[in-house]
Amino acid sequence: MQRNDPFGSDNLDWLDAALAVANVPTLACLLVQMTGDMRWLEGRYVPTRVRGMDDNDSGGLPAEVQDEIRSAAYAALIAHFAGTPTRLANPSDAQLVAMMSISLGERVPASYARMIRQDLALSDEHAPADYNALMVSNAAPVVPDGFGALIIGAGISGICAAISLAKAGIPFTIVERHNRPGGVWLENRYPGAACDVPSHLYSFSFAPYDWSRYFAGSREIHSYLEQVTRDHDLERHICFGVEVLEAHFDEQAGEWTALVVNQAGIREELRASILISGVGAFNKPRLPNIPGLDTFMGPSFHTATYPDEGVPLEGRNVVLIGNGASAMQVAPAIADTVGSLTIVQRTPQWAAPFPKFGQAIPEPLRRLLQAVPLYRRWYRLRLSWAFNDKLYEALQQDPAWDGGGRSINPINDAHRKGLEAYMRSELGEAAHLLPQVLPVYPPFGKRMLLDNGWFRTLARDNVRLVTGSVVEALPDGVRTQDGELHKADVLIWATGFDVVNLLAPMKVVGVSGRELHQDWNGDDARAYVGTVIPGYPNFFCLYGPNTQFGHGGSLITVLERQVHYVMSLIGQMLGKGATQIEVRQDVHDAYNARVDATHAGMVWTYPGVESYYKNSKGRVVVNNPFRIIDFWTMTDSPDLSEYVLGERPAPSAETAGVS
Repeated sequence: MQRNDPFGSDNLDWLDAALAVANVPTLACLLVQMTGDMRWLEGRYVPTRVRGMDDNDSGGLPAEVQDEIRSAAYAALIAHFAGTPTRLANPSDAQLVAMMSISLGERVPASYARMIRQDLALSDEHAPADYNALMVSNAAPVVPDGFGALIIGAGISGICAAISLAKAGIPFTIVERHNRPGGVWLENRYPGAACDVPSHLYSFSFAPYDWSRYFAGSREIHSYLEQVTRDHDLERHICFGVEVLEAHFDEQAGEWTALVVNQAGIREELRASILISGVGAFNKPRLPNIPGLDTFMGPSFHTATYPDEGVPLEGRNVVLIGNGASAMQVAPAIADTVGSLTIVQRTPQWAAPFPKFGQAIPEPLRRLLQAVPLYRRWYRLRLSWAFNDKLYEALQQDPAWDGGGRSINPINDAHRKGLEAYMRSELGEAAHLLPQVLPVYPPFGKRMLLDNGWFRTLARDNVRLVTGSVVEALPDGVRTQDGELHKADVLIWATGFDVVNLLAPMKVVGVSGRELHQDWNGDDARAYVGTVIPGYPNFFCLYGPNTQFGHGGSLITVLERQVHYVMSLIGQMLGKGATQIEVRQDVHDAYNARVDATHAGMVWTYPGVESYYKNSKGRVVVNNPFRIIDFWTMTDSPDLSEYVLGERPAPSAETAGVS
């Protein structure tokens, strides 16, 4: 049989090397589909249960069994490259759920079948007739003359929305305040900046990428987003260096007007039928108001404004304020370079093992991921479970459980014990730091961080951990609340972002002159499925209130679901001959009442738990309280009975499209 290399050569030596480091349970799923034989997930081939966030690359199987699976995969792939068709090209729902469950070593509910099917890019014969009307139907909607969209932001949200609008044949313009696309991944370039979601999850399902690392750094993610922008020819639609100051819904014209300003200070008004916010949340750095900060003599900056040209740190005394996700990346990245590093934390943080942090993906495996989409999809799918609803039960308060304020149910308590044991092992001889780093609140009460060497860094001789708050800055350092002066040549503020004042400072005005931030009472943002708001027709808020999952998942997955929902709404609206759509107030209110009621029984509202998830009123406005499968279902196929449809007046020549 002729061996045809998908990369255009006859040398398939790379395949042996790739299979030697490939994920064995993923190969077993691949074999089942390619051969049509379920035996590869039966008997002695059944993998052990996935632990934590590990990929379980070996499947926990004996070496000889792993070798047998790899050999069979080699033969199946050689046949595949030679043109042999996949025998089980479209497994049944029951088969998919069984394959997923066995490969993970735990029961996956049958309700996940359609979600699994979509992640594997398989056809779904049981989907509703109007399912994802614009994204899977070959028939594009009839777009009225002058109907177009304005997207605010060219980050992940804006890119995702633009690609879907282009596919549907809807004209659009993107305004982006920076001079390049990429959003938060353009802005955050501090030492060690990376994503703590696996690269193959933190990417669009429709745009795979040749990732160099299992957990990509900020520069590589930004390069990916720029490539997606180029591949989909989006740059010609983007107005760079333009910021939206205000957006008003013009009821007489039935469209949105946006007041924008460019970098030269020139203001202009743009008009569009649809307004889509893709401004994100982690783009407003939060700096404490510290007396004397203007007197500090050295460099002082927030992680989000870390200078592109870098900062000389060799042998210098650095004070790092904060111990959240950014701080946990910065500290290990600079500890070898600085003379001393003082870290000021307010409260300890939970951090979980991060087995593949910093690891490069072997070159042969990268070729396999590119050459065999079915392997890549199964690998991505199995990853999603470990970073998905698997942890949901650990977030639920059990009224009968007495965890002394440190855990909320037996599963949560087991996580606590495991995490504490991990901390002890990482600290080694610096066990005296344990009381300082061990949280007193339940696991997952704040965002679960992933350890990239944080605890080992704290144990270094040139690193000191201080618990407290900075209350004053001086020319040569900072003073903490205990009165101690900490000498510093450089101050790095890893103090987080203002994520609860969504869309600020942009002003959004809806029908009858109502203003969005007044409706939201400042930082009390609410939306139906985190996306639409009554009183604001044709306005769609991506990464809106209560859309972040605190138990895992990839934000990109959430954004794809929101865009899917928005495009389905637009498709149904246009299919009915309407050009305006607005969610009903009662539907919106009932949904948000359900959000709050569900949160009331979860870890984020447990007494003593405080985090950036809450607003100034104590309400959780960032996190979604439902399972990811629940949100997936909610955003699957919109129900038009929950909306009010309308038509706009015929556009004049001056206002056709986006102007």
